[in-house]
Parts: sequence; C-alpha cells; structure tokens
Amino acid sequence: MNLLVVGADFSPYSGGIGTYTREIASFLTLKNQVIVLANGISNPKIFDNNSPYRIIRTPSFPVLRHLALFIYLPWILRRYHIDAVLHVVWTTALISHFWHYLIPAPYFVSVHGSEFHDDTLTWRRRLKGYLRKWRLLALQKSKGIFPVSNYSARLVISLGVERERIEVISNGVDTKRFKPSANYKNPDEQKKLLTVARLDLHKGHDRVLEALAILKAQGITPQYIIVGQGDEEIRLKKMTQTLGLENQVEFTGFISGNQLPPMYNSCDIYVMASREIPGRLDLIEGFGISFLEAGASAMPVVAGDSGGVSDAVRNGKTGILVNPDKSDDIASAIKRLLIDEELARRLGNEGRRWTETQMSWEQVAERLVNSIQRMA
Repeated sequence: MNLLVVGADFSPYSGGIGTYTREIASFLTLKNQVIVLANGISNPKIFDNNSPYRIIRTPSFPVLRHLALFIYLPWILRRYHIDAVLHVVWTTALISHFWHYLIPAPYFVSVHGSEFHDDTLTWRRRLKGYLRKWRLLALQKSKGIFPVSNYSARLVISLGVERERIEVISNGVDTKRFKPSANYKNPDEQKKLLTVARLDLHKGHDRVLEALAILKAQGITPQYIIVGQGDEEIRLKKMTQTLGLENQVEFTGFISGNQLPPMYNSCDIYVMASREIPGRLDLIEGFGISFLEAGASAMPVVAGDSGGVSDAVRNGKTGILVNPDKSDDIASAIKRLLIDEELARRLGNEGRRWTETQMSWEQVAERLVNSIQRMA
C-alpha cells in the first residue's frame, strides 16, 4: 500500500505529535511504501537522511512553508500513485478536502487533543477558530478519523462527526528500544523519580516539586530528574530553591532520543502530573507517549488523571492515577511506590507486558492500516 503521511510539526525537536508522526511512519514502512510530507525546517538533511522513509519538505520560508503544502500534496498523490493519505493533524486535512473532487485519494485524520480546542490566545489559535466550519467539512469528507484516546474521540463527537467514522487507535511505543535494563540496581541507592516532557504549565512539574517538599518533611528524599526544556524552566528552578530541594532535583534540559532509554532505566518511578489549566484549552494531555515509554521500561507510573491519560496508564495495573491538582495526593502515591517495592515491581512488570503485547508501534501501525483498508 502506498501511503502519504502529512505531518506539519516534524523536526528533531518536535513534541508528542512529532513523535507520533515519526514513529507511525517508521512502523508503517515495515509493510508499506511510505512518504512523509512536512513543512520545511532549517538544516533538515541529517534528520531526514536517517529516516527509513522518504521525506518531502516544503521550502522553509515563513508562511510559504505552509501554503506550499497545497501544491505539494496533489503533486505527490499523482507522482507516487498514493493509495491513501493520513493527516497527523486536522489543519493539513483541509488541503485534502480542498482537492478531493479532483484527486479522489481517500484521506484519514489523526486526532490528539488540544489542537481541537478553539480559543483566542494567539493569532494562530484564533485562525483555527475561524476555520471551524471548514474543519467540520474536512472531517465529514474524510474516510475515517483516528483519535489517540477516548478523550480525543469525545472531542470529535462533540463537533457533530458521526460516531461510526471514528475509531480510537492509541499511540504506541517502540518496545525494542524502550525495555528493562539487565544492569543490577543497588537497592540501597537513593531512589530516583523521572519526568520526560516539555516544561509546560500543564505537565505538572510544579505539583511534583510540592509533593517532594511534603515527602521531605516526612524524611523521604528521592532524587527527581526532569528531562526537557520549555517556558516553565526559570519558574521551576526558582521553585526548587524556594522549597529547599536543590540537592534532590536535577534539570537535564533536552536530551537526544538515543539517551532516553538509559535515562528511564536509571530511574525507579515515572511521574507526570498532567492537569487541565482553566482558560488554557491549548494545554491538554491528549494521551502521553512518555507513559508508555516508562511502562515499556518496566517502570511504575504516577500520572495525573486528566485528558486522555487514563488510556495510557491503567490505574492499579501499570500505574497510579492521582488528582493532579492535589500535591498531597501525588506525594501519597509516590510514597506508596517507594515503600511498597512489591507493588512497584508488579506495576512495572505489567507495564512491560501490556506495552509489549498490545501497545507497540508495530501493532498500532497494523491496526491503522487494517482500519484504512476497511474504511477506504
């Protein structure tokens, strides 16, 4: 099957949607011919040349890199005899809708979370709001819509899209890349918590820091490794000092993909208290791929019960869902896993089993192709 994956946010430093684009395209390539169409970026050669699929980019000039997609997409469809198009976000699906009468290749749309919320925070988000009628037409004309969580599916249904054209196909994880380490861990070493995420307000780093302060007052002092960069960095570092946690908390900044697996394996508990921020519909956890990466690494998880997180963390089986607005709830879950090593081990082992048997990217890609073939 010749597939075109259209992913606007696609670079070495892109977040969850960019990871979804990269991984789903990689595993679709195992049994299909895949081309990725993406916006131009500066110096893309090293990143693009190391990909197992062909990447075609628009020019990197501002505005033009978006508008050029309208020309590139129909050209690729004809040039490479594309059987179906997967739009990673709905904004690029407008292009397929624009051309669908002239080039009747079926198109499908993935849905993640916040990109479906309309607000007026920025000019880009205001523009998305102005396009809501076209968005609905593009979704209704698509052959199928693939939300990554039941939360995301409810967002689509609320727009008026028919339920029978919606099929939840979750994110996945590379279980060969993320796996438990065979290296021995000294049980007497200080326990380590880990968060891998952009330093955005809704990721809940601040609530975890507050939870650590609560635990410190109880004589429990695990290390906390924060991987990522973002707008919240300065505030979080000041907060660390104010709470007296400088000796416990380490900010690593951005680390490359090949460094992530050993980072997971060096820590004991994964924690990310994602929450919903009043008035900030652009900050929603539609799923949370890092939860699966932790699970595949056999780590127990403490997760904020918001958005689509409950699809990524099975409460009481692969992790513990907590109220992300209550620091004492987060502290209680962390303490429980630190003290009850058997529970932590059981949750971690089930996380590995679940991701390996049901949530690998290879399995997700197969479900996706089967759905495309059935719905086309």
